Amino acid sequence: MSNGSKTSSPASGSGSSPAGGPVATCTNPGNSCKLVSITVIKNATQTDVTGAKNWATVKKSTDDVIVQATTTPDNAGCWACINWSGDSGAAVPGKPNQRSFSRSVSKKIHVAAELGGVTDQLDIWVLWGQVTIKTSSTTPPNAVQYAGRYDGTENLGAQTFSGGNEAVGKVVPTAKITPAGVNAVVKSGWAFRRERISHDWQDGVKQTVPNYWNTTWQDDTSDASFQVLTPDNGDQIYDRDAPSVGNVGGSDYETYNNFRQWIEWNGMTANEACSDKAEWYWKGVWQLSATPQITTKDVGTGNFTLPNDSPLHPTPPP
Repeated sequence: MSNGSKTSSPASGSGSSPAGGPVATCTNPGNSCKLVSITVIKNATQTDVTGAKNWATVKKSTDDVIVQATTTPDNAGCWACINWSGDSGAAVPGKPNQRSFSRSVSKKIHVAAELGGVTDQLDIWVLWGQVTIKTSSTTPPNAVQYAGRYDGTENLGAQTFSGGNEAVGKVVPTAKITPAGVNAVVKSGWAFRRERISHDWQDGVKQTVPNYWNTTWQDDTSDASFQVLTPDNGDQIYDRDAPSVGNVGGSDYETYNNFRQWIEWNGMTANEACSDKAEWYWKGVWQLSATPQITTKDVGTGNFTLPNDSPLHPTPPP
């Protein structure tokens, strides 16, 4: 049309109104409408995010991210003229100046808009982590090193020391965060959590005090000095743990443990899970009468069925 007006269809994704309602009409006489800016108004944040045009959110199957455009004049006639590009998302019913973007997949969403020769753009980082439990080889160089403790090496897995009379399960939980390049954008707000269930016995007595005989998950998160929570160039953060067994006073000691670990990101919601849980286990037995005194040492991925009775000192049958 010679007056600069146009009508956008719902299929184009620009300016549609609620289903069954009228289609929003672009009214731009003399090309008077211009874009001012676009911004996120819902379900993403710039807290703990670097860059004025970067936003972040945690992967979720609901609660789409909403981006809104401001125009001059700021009215429905101009909103319907906006040209969305990049990942153009989906129209928001009744809101021709808004677009909706799914958080169901971890990825970087690039959003751009143009109107009246003015353009603006932003990126939405949909965050998620994959946690793996490293129980073999050596400590990754970017994780906190063991630095001579226990067996004096960086070798991971079940290790004995002190002449075979002490043992430790050395593990490095690692979280790979997506999308790629997040290390330059979301540098803070990360947490690495761990929980455990332990079944420990000393000479066949359940160790309820201290709390090492449980039936529910107990917080077992590492001290901050054992964690690296700023993503490295490979977009990874790290934890470190080393459950052990040894002489506790001349008594037989058995420890059987299941662990689970995950990461959180606190940018939008405090303590919001940003990965599935990864499982691992540790078991160790110190026996007074044995030579060497470590008779069981094992660490690995997954959880196992914890014994309900001491394998070394079983309860006599009635």
